[in-house]
Amino acid sequence: MEHKSDQISELPDPILEHILSFVPMKQILQLSILSKRWQNVWTFFPIPEFVQHLFTNNLRNVPPNEKEQEIQRKKEEFKNFVERSLLGRYRQRLSINKFRLHMRLDESDCALVNRWIDYAIECNVKELNLDLWIDQKWYELPKKKYELPERVLVAKSITELNLYGCKLKSFYSDINLSSLKKLVFSVVIVDNKIVQTLIDGCRDVEEMTFDCCSELKSIQVSGLPKLKAIELLQNHELESVEMEASNLESLVLKLGRPCQINLGPCENLKKLVLYSCSITDKWLHDVISKHPLIDCLDLRNCNMLKMIKISSHRMKSLTIISCSRLVEVDIVTPILHRLEYDGGVISFSSNTSSLSEVTLRFTDEDASDVEKIEFLANLSHPKLLNWTTFNAESVIVAKELRENLPSPLYNVKQLKLKASSLPTRQIHELVDALLWICPLLESLFIEWRYEGTIDNISFKFLYGNPIDKSENFNCCKFLPVLCWRHCLKTIKIENLRGSIEKETLKKYFWRMQKY
Repeated sequence: MEHKSDQISELPDPILEHILSFVPMKQILQLSILSKRWQNVWTFFPIPEFVQHLFTNNLRNVPPNEKEQEIQRKKEEFKNFVERSLLGRYRQRLSINKFRLHMRLDESDCALVNRWIDYAIECNVKELNLDLWIDQKWYELPKKKYELPERVLVAKSITELNLYGCKLKSFYSDINLSSLKKLVFSVVIVDNKIVQTLIDGCRDVEEMTFDCCSELKSIQVSGLPKLKAIELLQNHELESVEMEASNLESLVLKLGRPCQINLGPCENLKKLVLYSCSITDKWLHDVISKHPLIDCLDLRNCNMLKMIKISSHRMKSLTIISCSRLVEVDIVTPILHRLEYDGGVISFSSNTSSLSEVTLRFTDEDASDVEKIEFLANLSHPKLLNWTTFNAESVIVAKELRENLPSPLYNVKQLKLKASSLPTRQIHELVDALLWICPLLESLFIEWRYEGTIDNISFKFLYGNPIDKSENFNCCKFLPVLCWRHCLKTIKIENLRGSIEKETLKKYFWRMQKY
């Protein structure tokens, strides 16, 4: 029998390395055990990623009484694999573009991890990603963390540093990451002094994230001319934030406790996200006034806000979610494209001419129909409305009001309604109510839960030439245009299932079209 040659394995090492750069890590590990040829290529692969669970997660066929022993054997196999791979690169002084290590380690492994990091630094690693946890029993306190060696913080080759689950000691003599562009600390123990020294030693950093860090009580950012984005997320000991960065474009603060925020001159700030921040109406007004380039504002769980007044000729996206004390929103935003609101039925007014999408959820579904209609009428007629509600019954406006009030959203073309339950009355009554709210829809999508599963139905409307408006139609008497009844040409209904009364819907549209 003639054996076919393995032409891929015969390719030069640089080409094989390039091919491997597009292959998931799990498949690379499988390839590395096929032959010495692939094993050698992996050893010199420029983006080594070492994830321990890829070695230890396939133990389904191991007997329970042997599982612990097999786990330990796999851990040793993993450590030998990392050591062999990095040592090969270190001895050849081959560069490493990215080094990722994801591992649960015993305290005795810390010296070994330090050695691996030394190998990477000697190979001029650019991206260093460490996700390290020390194994402890659940009752062992205090919880121990891997202590980052000082050498990492003076590595001139590092352009991106991601630390997860580590600890930075407070007695580092020097920090100088002169090439650093991106810094991410997540679940890291780091105090104010270290952070401040980091900031002073990373003058070219462009992105910074501090997420769930312990012992961090204050942060002062200034003198970073290239900083474009910073995120401070759930650092629960944080008491003070001072920010001054002339080229900062994105600021995300998710605090969760009272914290003093002093936002100095950030002339290029475009995106501002405030989550669980104790800010006042005046603070927000002053920040928006002083940063006129903000085009994306996201406010969530800011429970001290009562009245939001925004006047901006740059804002394109506005999100207001779960600000529990809010009673009034007044926005003058001529080029606003996207609005998301999740909260009570409050006093709401908007002046915008280009709103394309609104996402809406009312938390007080028992509010009166009149209040809901007034809110909807002040949304400046978006093209698309995404409406989420617990009970679809709450969107059905009483017929008496429909006969005496104008439809609030006559320019909306697409309506998507998501509900946890459908009304007890027939589906055609819900459709009728929605077509009163938006009387000239091109598409209507309704999604709900039915017998433990998610069900949906969709409608697509095609219109012809309308009947002469000079005729007196009671259903359109308050509108500048004729409603769907007088120009509907065809309708396409999809996903008609057993939970929907098919004939009832067909009869409804036939009857209404002849209105």
